[in-house]
Amino acid sequence: MSPFPLSKPPLWLQTLLLMLLCGAGVAVLFGRWGWADWSQPNWLEGDPVEVYARVRIAGEQPFHALFSFTHLERLGAPFGADWSAYPVPDRLVFVLTGLVARLTGLIAAIHLAAALITTLNAASFYLCARWLRCRWEWAAALATIFAFSTYNIRWGITLSFSQTFLIPPLLLIAARAARPGPAVGPHRGWLVLAAGLGLWLGQANPYVAFFAGIVAGGGLILSLLRRSPGPRLLPLLILLGTLVTSFGLSNHAAIASQLQGSVLTNRGDSALDLRRYALRPADWFVPPADHRVPALAAWGRDYQAARTGPGEFFYNYLGLAGLAGLALLLVQGCQRLRQRRWSRLDPLLGLAWILIFGVAGGLNAWLGAAGLDMFRASTRIGIYALPWALFAAGTWLSRHSVSRSRLTSVLLALFLALVAVWEQTPPLADRTAPTRNFARWQAVADLTARLEQELPPSTRVFQLPVVAFPEAGRTGTMPDYDHFLPLFTSSSLHFSYGPLEGSPALRWMRYVSRLPGRDLVAALEQAGFGLIWLDRRAYRDEGDALAAQLSSAGVAELAPPAGSLPVRLFGLTPAANPVRPDLADPRLNESWDPTAAAASPLLALGGWYPLEQADGNRWRWAQRSAVLGAWHNGTAQAGRLHFRLGAPAGSVVVLRLGGREIWRGPPDPALREIPLPLAPGLNSLEWELIGRTFRPGGTDPRELGFMVENLSLSVP
Repeated sequence: MSPFPLSKPPLWLQTLLLMLLCGAGVAVLFGRWGWADWSQPNWLEGDPVEVYARVRIAGEQPFHALFSFTHLERLGAPFGADWSAYPVPDRLVFVLTGLVARLTGLIAAIHLAAALITTLNAASFYLCARWLRCRWEWAAALATIFAFSTYNIRWGITLSFSQTFLIPPLLLIAARAARPGPAVGPHRGWLVLAAGLGLWLGQANPYVAFFAGIVAGGGLILSLLRRSPGPRLLPLLILLGTLVTSFGLSNHAAIASQLQGSVLTNRGDSALDLRRYALRPADWFVPPADHRVPALAAWGRDYQAARTGPGEFFYNYLGLAGLAGLALLLVQGCQRLRQRRWSRLDPLLGLAWILIFGVAGGLNAWLGAAGLDMFRASTRIGIYALPWALFAAGTWLSRHSVSRSRLTSVLLALFLALVAVWEQTPPLADRTAPTRNFARWQAVADLTARLEQELPPSTRVFQLPVVAFPEAGRTGTMPDYDHFLPLFTSSSLHFSYGPLEGSPALRWMRYVSRLPGRDLVAALEQAGFGLIWLDRRAYRDEGDALAAQLSSAGVAELAPPAGSLPVRLFGLTPAANPVRPDLADPRLNESWDPTAAAASPLLALGGWYPLEQADGNRWRWAQRSAVLGAWHNGTAQAGRLHFRLGAPAGSVVVLRLGGREIWRGPPDPALREIPLPLAPGLNSLEWELIGRTFRPGGTDPRELGFMVENLSLSVP
């Protein structure tokens, strides 16, 4: 790297002092004045709970979490949850945090890890700013502003998205590759830095890795257009090569699953999400709805209210200091354009590149339309604007403060850092929410401690309602990931929650959960479960109907938990020799109507869109073909299939059983009734459209062919 004059104290000590000051700043920002405060969760709902679960698992199974995630012992009972098809990022970070949690407790370890990442963000920016010849006081001030940016603080609890210490050196490597100059060989330090960055990025959160690759790829394109010499390109090429290799090795199982479409497919409307979560330049300027200044907070609330649907609001707000740097960057860019100093436009070209990629209808939307729709939230690439803006501010302030005394410059830098951090960070020092969350945490801890005293070791707990992992959303008023809470406060209980969407284990759990009470109890006890954990918030009647079924099946309800935990507990008698459920049972396929009892004989075997309902009617759409399953117990018998059929005018739908046509007809709003010969076991009925398909348009991107409504099967 290019040398620069070192100040006293040495650069490493300057950096360490800055990290210590930023660590103290985290304590002040969150109001963590004692160890008890570090042990209280600021958030106990939504994505933070998933982070807590990953750290907990990593602490219990460190080697497994580091290399596979194929069998999580205390989740997904009775099978063990397999998360290999789901990208599990930052394994090393989570394992180290989990090991620390053995000594400090789970929440304290996560808070300490988040604080450490904040200090690393400051250190990284500071070192890069000093390499750019920024004076130490301005480099320290702007590094603090960067570390305490809205993006970093709001994403800090994830331990992933907040790892922006990777961005400043990445930008330097890309800029150095594209900078004109003689073809001198790269210093070994650049090669080591590039390889280290690539390796770390590859095992980081896939979003972080993907957007780093996009920005580095933009730098490579610019370098090739400028015909940069090979020695300058080498560090950037090493970074990209190690990033891709590390990413492939870290996520090979998830990539294979995505290509096979086995699990986690169709977890939403990708086309709509690509628009909702696209980068919006306005997000850089609009202050958060919880801004410390009431007038600015009102502006943020109005902006949020004007946007329809969900989104990631306010993470990209640059703060007033960042906006000043962005304005300076734009002014400098315009001046250099007039002067035709093309080689000095790199930051401006970088901003243009992330806009071209991330905005609605940009390159990311085209990638999504082509099938790469995993990275829908392109708004997260917006953080790259902040270091460009702050680097511009740092070099400008350093040049214009040379004529001032060092003391004046230091005081101005200190004032800027304090005001900017106060302005751009949310008010988090109030301990009301953490105290409330800790009381809830302690209530769960008291309950699980009681259960571990009363129940045999390694008791299997079946959690109702059955909820997929991840991103299931709320079930009734039960928040997503709430089934994880007893995992955090127990050491031996095994829980059913954890199978991925689309997995056979989850299909079995859904099937069993819809069985009548007596059959449900028999199936769970045969599988070795000793307890039912029912969350009342997920049911309109707070689980009263299900509790009555369990009571009629002879299951006793345990004493309710102390406090206000919305949980009901039912003791089971597990089989002495549990039988592993048969995951190949055809009845585990998706029910035609998931709201119906599990005994419903109709199954959506393939080709059907999710069930829709309105005004008492229920229907599914398909494209050109789909397969319906009809399960029949007993001997061969004749049944009758009832349905309404919808399709474009002039179309005909053919129904085949075992490859033999048994009916065909045009769309008709009248209720159809056709005879259906049923063999014992699974009967597969193939539906085929002869005619054209259509697209509804608007926010619905589906291709539709025919609709089957109010489907039912009657057997004498």
